[in-house]
Amino acid sequence: MFNTITQLKIGTRPSKLALKQTELVLEKLNNLPQIKKKFTFKIIKVKTKGDIDKSKILDSGYKGFFTKKIDDLLLRKKIDLAIHSAKDIPSRIDNNISIAAFLKREDPRDILLSKRNYTFDTLPQNLTIGTSSIRRKTQIHNIRPDLKIEYMRGNVETRIRKLKTNKYDAIILALAGLKRLGLSYKNNNILNASKFIPAGGQGAIAVTIRSKDSITNNLIKKINNNKTEIEVKTERKFLEKINADCDSPVGAYAKIINNYIYFSVAVPNKNKDGMFVYKSRAKFNKPEILGIKVANILKKKLGQNFLKKIKFPKKISFLLTRSVKQSNELKKNINLKNFNFLNCPILKIKYIKLTKEQIKEIKVADAIIFSSANAVNISMKYLNSFSNKVFCVGKDTKIACLKNNIKNIYSSNSGVKDLIKLIIKKIKDREKKLVYISAKQTAANLPLILKSKKFNIKKIVIYESEKIKKIQKSILDLIRSNKLNFVTFFSKKTAIAFNQLVLKYKLKKYLMNMECISLSSTIEKIVKKNNFKKYYICSNPDRKSFLKLINFLHKTI
Repeated sequence: MFNTITQLKIGTRPSKLALKQTELVLEKLNNLPQIKKKFTFKIIKVKTKGDIDKSKILDSGYKGFFTKKIDDLLLRKKIDLAIHSAKDIPSRIDNNISIAAFLKREDPRDILLSKRNYTFDTLPQNLTIGTSSIRRKTQIHNIRPDLKIEYMRGNVETRIRKLKTNKYDAIILALAGLKRLGLSYKNNNILNASKFIPAGGQGAIAVTIRSKDSITNNLIKKINNNKTEIEVKTERKFLEKINADCDSPVGAYAKIINNYIYFSVAVPNKNKDGMFVYKSRAKFNKPEILGIKVANILKKKLGQNFLKKIKFPKKISFLLTRSVKQSNELKKNINLKNFNFLNCPILKIKYIKLTKEQIKEIKVADAIIFSSANAVNISMKYLNSFSNKVFCVGKDTKIACLKNNIKNIYSSNSGVKDLIKLIIKKIKDREKKLVYISAKQTAANLPLILKSKKFNIKKIVIYESEKIKKIQKSILDLIRSNKLNFVTFFSKKTAIAFNQLVLKYKLKKYLMNMECISLSSTIEKIVKKNNFKKYYICSNPDRKSFLKLINFLHKTI
């Protein structure tokens, strides 16, 4: 009997990443002692449907998009084994094909690449993210609903090139691909797998064979990594039981730590906004049981065939016209994931430096009057503390006083007229020195009214509001494409400035499809000329009433 050498044909996609993965498999195989005498290998490059059709959006009809053609060759015995990214293999495969081995898993996490090296948390609002993954799209919307998603196709190098030259501000990729290709990345841009859950099988290389090919099976199983096999089998069994694949908005990630498999999944929740995240664990030798268990729990909580029933909640966009700082503070009090709040400050604050004489006048005053939170906050740049009486109007102004450790406070929540009544009631001696710290322009002439009542009052201007000259392009695009639902107004001056910008950019025809929220009826009168579709007025001109109205809208929309 003559010794013969068997040639095994390996099917793989022709991309650099696929060929690199094939190289890693061959490296493992060539290290086996029996290989040199019995086997040689020939690489067969196969262009799959996914390689040919670059126009297809990968959120439907994706099953086998990158694997079916190679599997067909395997079944026809044109090749003997195939190399795949495990995440591309459908959760249900032909009975005549089996996964013979998994290589040691590379880091399964996703990574954000951006033009300015942002992290996911520091991405400015309304930037454009490129991805072809429905899973990534869903999780992005859940964590950062303000970001815009644009579908992008192509291999790793193509996507990076598109980031540099196209309309994308950032892209999200699998970290494993970058590592295998030796491409640079920043560690602080890697997305936390407990919050941004990877796709099932991500980071793992799988080798498939014909199920009845015992010779090839006995060879390939020698390079199998048991730990990776257990982790990926847990993920795949879960995906199989909920009838999901890479074309589904599902994250599934198993990790062995000591003697346990820790398993996290994320699926869209049709009953609530955002994602349903579930975590469990089991003994590491029961991967498929854990996958089935978690699938059954989700079916019980969300309903049988819940993925087919998913209807993504409509995203409602609000334009906040306050300063960025004020808007961000406001958003901290709102936790409504299908409500998207965008910053578009119509006014900008310009500080006016106080003289030594003005600072002295404030310090020796018997009482200080504030009509805005801005005036309080800016004043504290000059004063360590207040021992004087403080009169203020509005809940936000009072809150600013309390945050700055001002204690001797008299406040009115009903407007300047009531504040004047309060001052008259509390200060009997009209010779007492009063200082009104305010903006250059105010809605009511408080000093003039108090002077007519014989009060000794002086106005000190500490800031002024300047109108912005232009609206940022991203906001204009949203208005013109009818993707904004509400505009909010918190002051008369903001409303007036907005009206001027509407004329400048010829936006009136677009506002007819939007709704308007005003802090008071006075503000509403100013913006009514824009013919918004609908108008809402807060019950009181303060933050609490605004938040109450937002919660009401959330229940009714």
